Amino acid sequence: MKIAVTCIQLIRDIEAYLPSLEAAGFEVTLPEISGQHLEGAELVAALDGCVGVVAGDDQFTAEVLDQSPNLKAISKWGIGVDGIDKGDAAQRGIPVTNTPGAFDDEVADVTMAYCVLLLRQLHVVDQGIQAGQWPKPAGRSLGGKTIGVIGLGGIGRAVVRRAVGAGMTVLGSDPSSESQKAATELGAQVVPFEDLMSRSDIVSVNCPLNPSTQHLINDQPLALMKPGGWLVTVGRGAVVETPALVRALQNGTLAGAAVDVLEEEPPAPDDPIRLLKNVIFGSHNASNTLEASARVHVRALKNLAHELGVELDL
Repeated sequence: MKIAVTCIQLIRDIEAYLPSLEAAGFEVTLPEISGQHLEGAELVAALDGCVGVVAGDDQFTAEVLDQSPNLKAISKWGIGVDGIDKGDAAQRGIPVTNTPGAFDDEVADVTMAYCVLLLRQLHVVDQGIQAGQWPKPAGRSLGGKTIGVIGLGGIGRAVVRRAVGAGMTVLGSDPSSESQKAATELGAQVVPFEDLMSRSDIVSVNCPLNPSTQHLINDQPLALMKPGGWLVTVGRGAVVETPALVRALQNGTLAGAAVDVLEEEPPAPDDPIRLLKNVIFGSHNASNTLEASARVHVRALKNLAHELGVELDL
């Protein structure tokens, strides 16, 4: 059976898994990927003759699926499946799997690291020393601050655990009653979204991207925040409207932001957000550790094999 791997992280490490895949009867094709992902004609070409794919952030539109008649399963490496037309895939009988929970601790660690960097202005210290200065800005303590966690799934709850341990007051918002209950048991207070925005010193955006969360963070909720607050976003870029974020950072609504994800990745050279000194940038990399990648490699490959009727020994 011919399968494709279009996930950059797995392509990097695929040699370790090829013997097991080939022994199970899989022929693995590895396309050239020049950017962050594949889409359109490039993705169709990569899927030519393939019955399955371990996908990265590729764009599986209805048009791509229509031109991939042999495709029988999509295994998403990682969590976010917003690049896959799941409705069209379901109509074609193509199962879509992912690896929920695989990155909870890694992303939560980076979220809290961003909080410390922002409040203690460690990025300012680093920039100053690099420029030949010796700055000593007065920071703010995490303990006693209120953090609002938007999205109380696995990652959000991992943030809750860490924030409670740091002596912070934790507010949470999530439409799922199950997630609300789990977060409450960890010490969070579940409140309406508007209350979270208005009461939090720091807002951590951890929710997935779907029609109800696209541009959830825009001018209106940002205007509810305390002047001089902070925003950390590690979920999906389009949950935060970039121009609104830029305005909030320019007008003092926000003292700073840490953005591991953006609507456009990487941002264009002339994107105004690149010019802001009160932003700490990530490269959609909060989940990326060797340990987490190894876990997800195995889960994603096993998911695909299972959907194709093979139990893979890894």
